Amino acid sequence: MIIQVIPARRMPLSLPFLDYSVPEEDKNKIKIGQLVKIPFRNKEEFGVILDIKTSGTPNVKTKTIKEVIFTEPILSKEQLNFLVDISEFYHVSLGFLLKGNLLPLQIRKLQKVSSPERTAPSQISKPSKPHVFIHKNEEERKEIFLKKLSKKNGQTLILAPELAAITKISELLPENILDRTIIITSELKTKELFTKWLQIWSGEKDIIIGTRTAIFLPWFNLKNIILTDEGNPNYKSWDMAPRFHTRDAALFLSKHHGAELSLLSHTLSIESYYFAKNKVYDTENDLQIKSINKTTEIVDMKSQWRGGNHSLMSTDALEELRKIKTGDIVFFLNRRGTASYVGCRDCGDVLKCPQCKLSLTYHQDKKILRCHYCKFSQPLPSVCKNCNSVDIATRGAGTQLAEELVRKITEKITDTRPIIRVDGDENELTKLKTEGDKIIICTQLAWAHLPWDKIKLFVFLDADAPLFIPEYKVIENLWQQFRDVQYKLPPESSFLIQTEHPEHQVFKSLYSPDLFYSEQLAERRVLGYPPFKYMLKLLTGDPKSAILDKEAAKAHSDLASLTKGISGIKILGPLETSPYYHNGQYWQVILAKIGYENYKQNTKLLVTHVPENWKIDPNPNSLLSE
Repeated sequence: MIIQVIPARRMPLSLPFLDYSVPEEDKNKIKIGQLVKIPFRNKEEFGVILDIKTSGTPNVKTKTIKEVIFTEPILSKEQLNFLVDISEFYHVSLGFLLKGNLLPLQIRKLQKVSSPERTAPSQISKPSKPHVFIHKNEEERKEIFLKKLSKKNGQTLILAPELAAITKISELLPENILDRTIIITSELKTKELFTKWLQIWSGEKDIIIGTRTAIFLPWFNLKNIILTDEGNPNYKSWDMAPRFHTRDAALFLSKHHGAELSLLSHTLSIESYYFAKNKVYDTENDLQIKSINKTTEIVDMKSQWRGGNHSLMSTDALEELRKIKTGDIVFFLNRRGTASYVGCRDCGDVLKCPQCKLSLTYHQDKKILRCHYCKFSQPLPSVCKNCNSVDIATRGAGTQLAEELVRKITEKITDTRPIIRVDGDENELTKLKTEGDKIIICTQLAWAHLPWDKIKLFVFLDADAPLFIPEYKVIENLWQQFRDVQYKLPPESSFLIQTEHPEHQVFKSLYSPDLFYSEQLAERRVLGYPPFKYMLKLLTGDPKSAILDKEAAKAHSDLASLTKGISGIKILGPLETSPYYHNGQYWQVILAKIGYENYKQNTKLLVTHVPENWKIDPNPNSLLSE
């Protein structure tokens, strides 16, 4: 008997499993999914049985497994097949994925664990279409949860985009459901993870709430997957492999386990909206994203300037600040520093980082210009190096400038609420939890931690920064931000959006959501972006640009030759990233547009022909940003 074993360690992509023979006394108790001890090089490692070959004789060099740790499988066949699928699609080591799916492997602790007694698994049925649920408020979301969780018919996985969202979900559930519930996140300590993992494996707990890491758990009877806040961009893993979108991984998981997948949101992503409209996903009723009934005002900053107000704060925001005497007030900016860029008024030259080629941000407190990508810094020059003009000016606004302005205004109107700045430079998240009313000036860092129930006024000080960034999901992410503020603010609170471009579709669509989807889909159809084509981003870097040019050109040529004659695949690039130089290397990308008919098969084909040092990013959030 020969068995294929996945070692619980990072292995070469070309060697996902190893062959081992089985001692005669163990042959009758071998099962797929069992945890075993195997000889590996000069030591022993843990592994999981992927497959059993009853025919054939062991090779002379085939080693024999050392021990079967548990009589019952530690992972189901369905979960193993899911891991194989993810490994092939995202081009990541199967052993690495396996290790993340197992409990902490400490032999002393494992010796105290006994195998659970399981009933025979039910027949895995073909999963139904993903089902879309749109809720206008937390009461509606709670009703959906209770309907889904009222029947105890197997394991249920509830996915949240971030840690703070898990607390909100828990608050919606009654005690009888919380008694069946366990929370899994990447922040668990080893001892906690060990205990909770065993509760899931044994079936002691059947409702699991977690972030994307919870997808990799010992699912033996998974019947329901609920993905909350479906349109949230934080579901995409971008900084480490496997770079999966949680919605995509949930679709894979649903397919392998025959589980029903529900997508919950107050605002659907563009892809899910399109798939629901075209009956790829099911919906309760006719799909309709409604305007959220909150006091939202679009402030035209060009009119403010024509009227003589050249301040960062509009007269509308100032009036609201004076009027609101209690509760929290939030001023939001998508950037740090004092100004977004510095340039010459005479020739228009913008001061850029010599390495990244991106504009430098001015920090007034230290009187320096800084690059937030590569950490380059320099003093603010007194003259323009391009034309020798002394008219150097700061443009845009950052959190430091906003703090100075708000402090001056509050002193003038004798508002004694403390002012807290939360951005990448001053991580004061703990101060958000302090008692009492406060004024908060923040960037995206604080979003998930804001005391939304206490906020009486939320002001987007400058909503225009993302409007002209050449990335196809930037406008959608801004739209999701606006809608999220509307959803989370109390009904009586005010929401002001300051912009120089009130005619832009993202602002007009706040009063007519279907307009946003129709215009965005029209643009994406012309450009061949999702949901009309599946996108695959391939990224590589090198300290020497000449070497990078050569490697990227060869990779593009190889992929173009590989896909010649295969319909539905278009290879683009190589293209320079923005920033081009980052983390000590120059970077380039190759983009593949793939038809949805065979997108999984074709994606796997492409990633297997890319050098192992390349980063693989299916369904990316950005195309040219590193």
